[in-house]
Amino acid sequence: MMKLTAQEIATKVGGELDGPSGIVVHGLGDLRGSKESDATFISDANYARLWKDCKAQVALVSRGVEVPDHDAKKRALIHVDRAEVAMISLLEHFSPPPESPPKGIHATAVVETTTLSKDQISIGALVWIGKDCVLGKNVVIHSGARIYPGVTIGDDAIIHANAVIRERCELGKRVIVHAGAVIGTEGFGYRPCPNGNGLLRIPHIGNVVLEDDVEIGSCTCIDRGTFGSTRIGVGTKIDNHCQIGHNVQIGRSTVMAGLSGIAGSSTVGDWVRIGAGSGIADHRTVGTGAQLAARTALMNDVPAGEVWGGMPAREIKIEMRHILALQKLSPLTRDLMRLVDETKKNKEAAKESAKETARP
Repeated sequence: MMKLTAQEIATKVGGELDGPSGIVVHGLGDLRGSKESDATFISDANYARLWKDCKAQVALVSRGVEVPDHDAKKRALIHVDRAEVAMISLLEHFSPPPESPPKGIHATAVVETTTLSKDQISIGALVWIGKDCVLGKNVVIHSGARIYPGVTIGDDAIIHANAVIRERCELGKRVIVHAGAVIGTEGFGYRPCPNGNGLLRIPHIGNVVLEDDVEIGSCTCIDRGTFGSTRIGVGTKIDNHCQIGHNVQIGRSTVMAGLSGIAGSSTVGDWVRIGAGSGIADHRTVGTGAQLAARTALMNDVPAGEVWGGMPAREIKIEMRHILALQKLSPLTRDLMRLVDETKKNKEAAKESAKETARP
């Protein structure tokens, strides 16, 4: 069973221990749901208030955060630069080993003419791998995945169950594609027929390139380029249920939250943060270090380092001023409607009075 003492945790995360060193930790939990045998973390003052009633005996605490009602004789705090970051190493320690198919090729898998090292890869049940593929060392392909012809997959990559990698796509080292994702599908391109009879499909003859350490969430779809590649840069992470159009170029270490979409031929720089449910129109550019708030509807280019939000999107300071103005406008609108109602009533009363006066 995996366990660590408070002192061992402090040493592991490079923190300063405040409390008993011998407390034994068997797992991890949050401040509200943890057990006595768990460790937890406190990242700011709002969470620090929960420590008093928390059952955990050990907590990582971001330096500078005051924790009220802490009894250093009974429980341990470990002060670190950033508790949420230090917690990652503990999560890695206590995580159970991942479930993977055994080394080799399952008897029900179909592997056509492909370059691979059979003793160094793991191919699960009912996997299909087309011809002319190249698979690196320690590649893991879970059950039901489909790898189309001409695909290249780098060392230590993991393809989860029922994912689909379409023809000619290139996956770098340590790429992770989660269950149900589709990489390299036909792009969404149509033009009206000259005779007006329906639509013409535009063939997409490019591919998708996922560079090293990219991670693609479940049920996300990335379209291949019309010409050339749709490219996702080194270390970028795409959440579940996202859509990335043909010829999109995304830089390094960008994060895209769930239910977001990027239309064709847009460019997203390095270290960009895209909030959940956002949409980026085609042929737009989002500069390096920019951030988009959740539910952003972007129809313009965003300069590097700026924060945008709203629907339609604009610089966040301007958007917040508009929101505040609308909040102030609401009571004014109610007052105006009340005045309109009173005016109508006064006019009706005046008409009735005029009728009474006019009677013989």
